[in-house]
Amino acid sequence: MTRTLASFFIFLLLIQTKNSVFADYRTIEADEITYEWLIDLGNTTGYTDHIPVFREIFSQMNVRTFLEFGVGYSTKYFIDNCAKVISVEFVTDGSGPDWIKVCLGLYRNCTNWMPLIYFSDYRGADITWAPHRYLGSQHLYVAASYQCGTHKNYALIDDFYLVELNKFILNLKKQNKIDVAFVDPGIYLRGDLVQLLFDKVPVILAHDTRCRFLGHKDDVYGYSRIATPENYEEIFIPTGQGVTAWILKDEKFNGLIQKLKAF
Repeated sequence: MTRTLASFFIFLLLIQTKNSVFADYRTIEADEITYEWLIDLGNTTGYTDHIPVFREIFSQMNVRTFLEFGVGYSTKYFIDNCAKVISVEFVTDGSGPDWIKVCLGLYRNCTNWMPLIYFSDYRGADITWAPHRYLGSQHLYVAASYQCGTHKNYALIDDFYLVELNKFILNLKKQNKIDVAFVDPGIYLRGDLVQLLFDKVPVILAHDTRCRFLGHKDDVYGYSRIATPENYEEIFIPTGQGVTAWILKDEKFNGLIQKLKAF
């Protein structure tokens, strides 16, 4: 079995595991997803243990446009606290569209929510169900599978997926003044996404970053490769699986920086 094929099967297994974890929750209605419900889910599974951090952020700033990579139950909290939420969900031949279809139904009545489905090497015949969609190349799926299976940087082999992602984010930025971005997708290119968001979004957060804080170089998400620019403050928050914030060093964010450092 080739390394690329092995990476694909590992990637597929991890996606299926995530879906099985959420299987018992899929009958819930959107109005049942409260702060308290999310805290309980975070304590049980770890998937939403970042919510207290966002509660602090939303108490410090008025968020007009919130960008998230990876749709989930936390999305409802963002919808309730931000003027506009853009949720990017990656759909590939490995992950499939099942989870995003659940969320499309769950948040169907949320008028300030814009779900954007990013297709990469998806072989389904019908994509008309996606209200907003971006047809990417197969390069992102290949890179995500490689990162998941080897914990190595696919950009050293072929960096086209970074060029494509950067163009995608730039287009979003041109159309929206994004105040906060959150990186927590099912695909494993999280470190790359954070790096691409610098100097495009002033407040960036990522989930499951304890590996970076501990100095692990062999991490599945590629967080160890992030090079924090001098104009951003990096803050690790040791809640649950770990949350890291990167905040633009601007006077208007000084209060937020101090609050998160003390969190």
